[in-house]
Amino acid sequence: MAERTRARAGDSGRQWIRVKDGKLSGPDPTVELVGTSLSTALASAQAAESGAASPPQSAESGVAGASQSAESGAAGASQSEVADPRTHVTGAADAGGAPAKPRGRSPKPPGSSSKPTSAATNAKHAFAAARSVARKLALQAIYRWLLNDAPWQDLVKEFGEAEDMPNADPKYFRELVEGVWASRQSLDEKLTELVDRPVEQLDPVEHSVLLIGLYELSAKPEVPYRVAINEAVGLAKRFGATDGHKFVNAVLDRAARTLRPGEN
Repeated sequence: MAERTRARAGDSGRQWIRVKDGKLSGPDPTVELVGTSLSTALASAQAAESGAASPPQSAESGVAGASQSAESGAAGASQSEVADPRTHVTGAADAGGAPAKPRGRSPKPPGSSSKPTSAATNAKHAFAAARSVARKLALQAIYRWLLNDAPWQDLVKEFGEAEDMPNADPKYFRELVEGVWASRQSLDEKLTELVDRPVEQLDPVEHSVLLIGLYELSAKPEVPYRVAINEAVGLAKRFGATDGHKFVNAVLDRAARTLRPGEN
């Protein structure tokens, strides 16, 4: 096995060292060391031993230092250049580092809404839908009553068992049936002033729709007049004759001008 020796001279006396197979083996009395001190020779031997396994530390430090310098420069450029967080950041990639991200609000994910639906909005929609079903059931009950007279309690009981009742506002259904039943005479008197024919000649569906609409306009001030008219027109479209909804709309619009003057 080959041995490698190096000679160095110290300031006082003669000192010896042997490097064997990349390892220090202690003093060698046969070789004179010249050129520098023993500590430097040891450092050189250790550097020679580690050099075969990895690149010089100074080279790694230089690469790391250059990378850190570039990133620091990019960060400094981004902070100095970007006054507005929406401004495009440049210079980071040119400096050799990762592109800097502008500060500010993060972009919203696709499909997100700036105004999410609130619980109050959902409740409002559910309330309106339940009342629409209540009006439909009240229309059926009043239509049945116009064709075959009966106490309002019987009407409420009969149609209270309808398939759609779980989706309806049962309290409002009862109020409509009882209210129209109790005030039919006064409602028909108002209709006489608004239509161009005797009330008895009105189509039963249109007559029932008009009674509900007039009742809401006169006795339910909490219901906006536009809602009362629109709901009645919708019922006429669904259950009435062709173009009967136009007649209902015209009659209730005239009624609203006198019954709800402040809303027009």
